[in-house]
Amino acid sequence: MGIFGALGKKNVDKVINGAISGIDKLVFSQEERADFNKNVADSVSTFVKNTVDENSTRSITRRFIAFAVMGVYLILVLGSGIAFFFNEKASIFLFELSKSQSTMAIMVAAFYFSGYYVGKAVSLVKNKNKNDKD
Repeated sequence: MGIFGALGKKNVDKVINGAISGIDKLVFSQEERADFNKNVADSVSTFVKNTVDENSTRSITRRFIAFAVMGVYLILVLGSGIAFFFNEKASIFLFELSKSQSTMAIMVAAFYFSGYYVGKAVSLVKNKNKNDKD
């Protein structure tokens, strides 16, 4: 009696179907990728719509953190520019610090600050299309 004989035909079929399904999920077809991107865009759109005008404690905390991150980044960049006239090594040090924070600053700017402007742009486009049809 072999390994597959001990498992039984139904169990072997389940194992094979599970393996095929797992392998199939590893590769996105163009349609699956489009559906995934649409779902991500819908989720982000819903999040932005729900949080743009939110004024809860969580929203205030997010706003404070966003302004703090951007403030520190801008102080480092501007400080490196000003320090250049007084101490070139300090200027280079501040600029290197600002470069290490640039990814975080870009992410905060894109996530927190762009939502409002994207919403405004979408409403402007909708209003323009609506006016063009009339």
